[in-house]
Amino acid sequence: MDRLSGLPKTILHDILAKLPNEDAVKTSVLSKAWRETWSTFPRLHICSSYFINVHDLSTANSVWHCSKDILADYVMKRLLRFHEQGLIIKEFRLCMDYIGDFNYMSCHLDIWMKMICECGIKGLELHFPADGDFFPTSEYCPDKWYNLPLCVTEAKSLTELNLKGPIRICRALFLNHSSTIKLNSLRMLCLCSVLFEDEGVIKHLLSSCPLIEHFAMEDCCVYNPLSRENPLLSSPVKSLSLRGLQKLKRVYVSGIQEVYIDAPNLKSFYYVHCDFDDMDVPWKLNLDSCINLRWLRLCSMKNTAIAHKWFLELFDKFPYLETLQIHRCSMSERINISSSQLKFLDFLWCSNLKELNIDAPNLLSCDFRGNDTPVITFLSSSNKLKVNVFTDMDFQHYNLREFIQNIKPHQVLTSLSLFVDFPLDIELGVLQSVSSTPPHIRHLEFRRAPNREALYFPYLNWLLSSCCPETISFLWQSSSYYIDIRPFIVFIYEMLMGRIGCCRSDHGNKCWWYALKNVKVTCSFITGDIVNIKTMLDAWPDSDAEENVRFILEL
Repeated sequence: MDRLSGLPKTILHDILAKLPNEDAVKTSVLSKAWRETWSTFPRLHICSSYFINVHDLSTANSVWHCSKDILADYVMKRLLRFHEQGLIIKEFRLCMDYIGDFNYMSCHLDIWMKMICECGIKGLELHFPADGDFFPTSEYCPDKWYNLPLCVTEAKSLTELNLKGPIRICRALFLNHSSTIKLNSLRMLCLCSVLFEDEGVIKHLLSSCPLIEHFAMEDCCVYNPLSRENPLLSSPVKSLSLRGLQKLKRVYVSGIQEVYIDAPNLKSFYYVHCDFDDMDVPWKLNLDSCINLRWLRLCSMKNTAIAHKWFLELFDKFPYLETLQIHRCSMSERINISSSQLKFLDFLWCSNLKELNIDAPNLLSCDFRGNDTPVITFLSSSNKLKVNVFTDMDFQHYNLREFIQNIKPHQVLTSLSLFVDFPLDIELGVLQSVSSTPPHIRHLEFRRAPNREALYFPYLNWLLSSCCPETISFLWQSSSYYIDIRPFIVFIYEMLMGRIGCCRSDHGNKCWWYALKNVKVTCSFITGDIVNIKTMLDAWPDSDAEENVRFILEL
């Protein structure tokens, strides 16, 4: 018996809001009451891929054109229900895959935008992926991009606007209707692959939403009537200025050369200079007035090194900065970081760095990833500090033991966790063991097993000669793990128990793991603290959930 359908419609709508869209749609066939609930659900998520089959993609295929007509009819019927009954639409998300030339759909889109704006739309997301693989001209010809209609920029109820191109915003909107474009309710504005008629349009758009709190701009471009090349590559937006936005708290910018932000309440800034390695353009950031910045991530700043002086000035400009993440950037060889407020620090795949000195007494986490081996010194540190090193290990050029020993002072190593990925292709001869007792670390985690059993022992012998972990774990997900990790786990267990191999140092002493008293086993898929290795193998899961096995080493 269905007792839920008798609940007030607002409660039923809350239930639907907590379901994935695919499951929420299925409720419409349960009963007439549920169908009515679904038809008035104020959060509309529509994707053209539910109507258009990728195998039908062809401008000469009548099935493809028919599918687009069915899609247009479905959207119109759903919106008419809201419009005719005067119902509010809280959220409208539209993903238009496999449409091709937007000239065909633009008349429908304009009507839909007008209807949702008249229904008091609050959250609008338009996602129009460029179908360049199927319709090569659709992405590269700006005249065929969808022109954002005036009604959207005049929607006073709009609180969130998320546009992902090919979408075009024209100058005429602001020249002819500047007095009516006032997005005073807008709190979030996200623009991705949007084409502006000129950079002045960006300024006008931002000035129309003075209370914005979250702003994102990624890979946007400016129209160049003389070019028929892809504007995302040939004419990207070069500069961005965010001024007078007193409520602005979070900003994400990607693919823009110069950024100036005057926002005293900005808390979070994420900047990607350029994802194209061949784009040799300098970057320029001015955030000097953002004194309350708490979170900063910089990515792909490669052509101009981040200078030592820049870091020295950073924490004077942003005295409350708690999180600093530097990813895939070119660095000076020597970097000094000094901050009493810094809590989280990441350096991932940064080049040129040879020496990193950290004076951060309240630092809680420091992550490092890359094949470089800088000397890392913690001049002051918290007893809560956790150091995480992620490496894919190029064995021919990477001295893991030396890198670990160059993390100073050595007391910090008791908080070090090492996460290793085994490379897909490796020669047996490059795996060399190291004599004498290695440095002790907190944890060692394997993300991938060697693809040949012949590599198990030399690989482990090399790795365990580089570090002595308190615990060893294995993390995997069956759906994405193409090598059976079980033989590798069993091999390590047998090796640690002294049943496989015989490793001796140059002085004839056995390697440190031969002194282990016990190896305890725990795993995520068996309840209980300690399990038997055979019990673990018998209970091995077939699900796609992320699982882990952990060895606790007792010396």
